[in-house]
Amino acid sequence: MSQPKLDPRYFILAFLLSFVVMGQLFLDFFQKWDTFFASVATTMLVEVVLCRWIRKKWIFPLSAFISGIGISLILSSYLVWPYVLAAVLAIATKYVFRLGGSHVFNPNNVAVVFVLFFLSEYVVTTPKQWTNDVSVMVIILVLGLVAAYVAGRLDTVLAFAAGFVLFAYVRHAWFDEPLLFAFGPMMGASFQLFVFFMLTDPKTTPAHSSARIILAFCIAAVDAWFRIHAITNSLFYAAFVVTLLFGVPYRWMLLRRQRT
Repeated sequence: MSQPKLDPRYFILAFLLSFVVMGQLFLDFFQKWDTFFASVATTMLVEVVLCRWIRKKWIFPLSAFISGIGISLILSSYLVWPYVLAAVLAIATKYVFRLGGSHVFNPNNVAVVFVLFFLSEYVVTTPKQWTNDVSVMVIILVLGLVAAYVAGRLDTVLAFAAGFVLFAYVRHAWFDEPLLFAFGPMMGASFQLFVFFMLTDPKTTPAHSSARIILAFCIAAVDAWFRIHAITNSLFYAAFVVTLLFGVPYRWMLLRRQRT
């Protein structure tokens, strides 16, 4: 008899909590514990309420817990309410934008894109507060790779990383970007959070490896185009655009095939 497998979400949870612990205890984050607890409490509460209201059942909101941590790490604001708003949006969109019985967009990606685009005077992303200390980044990198492997999305991570390297070289060689400026984001926490947290979501990435690789490569290409045109927060916008233009039609096509 086969042994039950540990839910891969626990590895993602451990990965994100490593960010929180390092940030709060060693890196003196601008965001304090109040934003962490506000984000997590809101996502979990909204998930429990909506699941009970719509699906008529009680759940332990593990996914919402993970989403709340992600929001508290990715966003930076001197106010607490943007974290609460992003947390509400992240969970609510799971119940609004659905296709084939599952949510379409990565909840955190939608929430982050919304607040960054419409509330840019209150919210930014957080790369500057992270140290570039190699030891810290290596620890997070190892945890992220383990989490991606357990979630069955290591191919997505490697495809995106390869695409980013390729287009970073293109930006350096043909668009005169300094070498360190082109490749430097790969050592940043925002990049690693995006790659190991958003790109590895099993619910919003294709089931087939080839489709995941194409999706990841497309995101890297759109991200490069945004960077060439000096659009900030390019990773998050690229993921949203590619999901909208490629991910949604791909899932709709699969549903049509299943029904015929």
